[in-house]
Amino acid sequence: MARMVRGSQALRMNILAIVVGVIAGLGAVVFRLAIWVFQSAFYGGDLNPGSVTFHFLRIPELFGWLRPLGPWRFVVVPALGGLIVGVIIMVTTREVSGHGVPKVLQAILARGGRIHPKIAVYKTLASSIAIGSGGSLGREGPIVQIGSAAGSYFGRFVRRKSFTRTLVAAGSAGGIAATFNAPLAGIMFALEIILAEFYLRNVVAVVLASVTATAVARPLLDFTATPGVRQFLVPVHFELRNPVVELPLYVLLGLLIAVGGWAMVKLLYGVEHVTDRFHVPFALKPAAGGLILGLSALLTGLVLHKTPLQAATWLFGVGYDTIGSSMRGELVLVVMLLLAVMKLIGFSVSVGTGSSGGVFSPALYIGAMLGGAFGVVVHSFVPGTASPGAYALVGMGGVFAAAASAPLTSALIIFELTGQYTIILPVLLVCVLGSEVAQRLLKGGTIYTQKLRDRGFTVQERRIGSIEDLSASAVMTRDVDTVSADATVAEALENFRETSHRGLPVVESDGTVVGLVTHRDLGRILPRPGRARSGTEHAAPVETSRPVLDVALRDVRTSRARANLLSVIDVMESTDQEHVPIVNEDGTLAGIITQRDILDAYDVPPVA
Repeated sequence: MARMVRGSQALRMNILAIVVGVIAGLGAVVFRLAIWVFQSAFYGGDLNPGSVTFHFLRIPELFGWLRPLGPWRFVVVPALGGLIVGVIIMVTTREVSGHGVPKVLQAILARGGRIHPKIAVYKTLASSIAIGSGGSLGREGPIVQIGSAAGSYFGRFVRRKSFTRTLVAAGSAGGIAATFNAPLAGIMFALEIILAEFYLRNVVAVVLASVTATAVARPLLDFTATPGVRQFLVPVHFELRNPVVELPLYVLLGLLIAVGGWAMVKLLYGVEHVTDRFHVPFALKPAAGGLILGLSALLTGLVLHKTPLQAATWLFGVGYDTIGSSMRGELVLVVMLLLAVMKLIGFSVSVGTGSSGGVFSPALYIGAMLGGAFGVVVHSFVPGTASPGAYALVGMGGVFAAAASAPLTSALIIFELTGQYTIILPVLLVCVLGSEVAQRLLKGGTIYTQKLRDRGFTVQERRIGSIEDLSASAVMTRDVDTVSADATVAEALENFRETSHRGLPVVESDGTVVGLVTHRDLGRILPRPGRARSGTEHAAPVETSRPVLDVALRDVRTSRARANLLSVIDVMESTDQEHVPIVNEDGTLAGIITQRDILDAYDVPPVA
């Protein structure tokens, strides 16, 4: 019976994952439309929104009112957008600020995946204004928060918290898949970053949401500014021409990329920590960030002898056009180096001052500029190697992998955004190497988890390998207190008082396990405190003479002493049992494992 209930719950979760995928796909369309609306309103046709082109809409151009300001309008508009976003955050919730993914991780870690649905509405509005006004931000953080809010809402229709967390991850996968037209990357993002675990149950729900969201969004976004299904159209196919010569060069690029990822994390949270020290109205902080971003664009134009419009086109928004230029070899060395530095600054002040947007697109941008600059140097001194565009493409995925410690997600999304499978080996090499080196530099933190670590959350990767190396016998308590199968409720209560345990196995006289009684089971039949005093009626007498098996869990799941600890965790996950009796071959009790024992095996302090 228990297995049938669990199976029906899993089926319900998978159906809900499809519904979440539909909502995430539509949410991605609405979000990209909102970005286009606000960017068209702020800048008219002067800046490419890098999102969607809707020629049938006519948006009033606010930017036109500011043309008398000359170049300074590129400073005023980002500051104005930051001020509006700051006001929205002040009157709604601070959950809207920042790049979104840490908020989702916090909900999973601390609240069982609960995210209020209104977050999706507020985040869509704030992030679209932030990006549309020129904020140096990405789309992935907001759409992850939007999709996750949908998953959390539908999680109320399943009973288990683990299923709710899975639906939250499914929503994030659907959002990523739909907004980037990258279903594989959406799946890996949810498994590698949001859940950090690869149970088949999770994979099925995440895949269903990702596929559904992509199917919903792709026809609606087929009129994008970039024709076809690829975000970046590169006229040539990059490939590894001479592995003996080029692979060592990519190793060097991986080291450079690791430094770039490290710099993103350190500068972002450095700006955030400095901003937190200023006790001013919150709305002024993202406005200041927009002001600094605009000034950096003007400075870039002066240094490179370009117009303010050209500099703004390079640095404002998601920056996909500039990334494409680097892969096509249209930018020179000095330009790419300066743009990498200025994008790093612009991104840090945009997110670090409290605006609303993601970190993925800035990471791609910085990686493309660093990789492209590295490629120019290599191509000049080592003839016969790949073009600078190949190094730009590889670097594009490497910086995100380094900053987020997500090499598989990075490699997949680069493949899906560009279609360049022929250069997958260098992409994998640089992503893995950059991630490993950056993790050592950051001492375990990532751009998504560092904020949580600063707030005292214990965030660590699931050490599945080490858990599999442990057997149940290495963790279980052998000297087990038990309740006799012929005991009464009164005797069980006395046993609980004497031992202070929360759950005890029920055993026959020969030691065979026949049930499990918990403090919660007995609490269901005990009178609540104050019940007798709340009215004129006396509390119903407690039938303490009842057999304990009447209230105990009879369909108890057990495990064997030689089983690995991961299988015991699976029992707890699939049944919500907090105690798993460990039995011998003949069914007699050998020990017991509790959630506290599992946490001790992870070296994580148990939650009180």
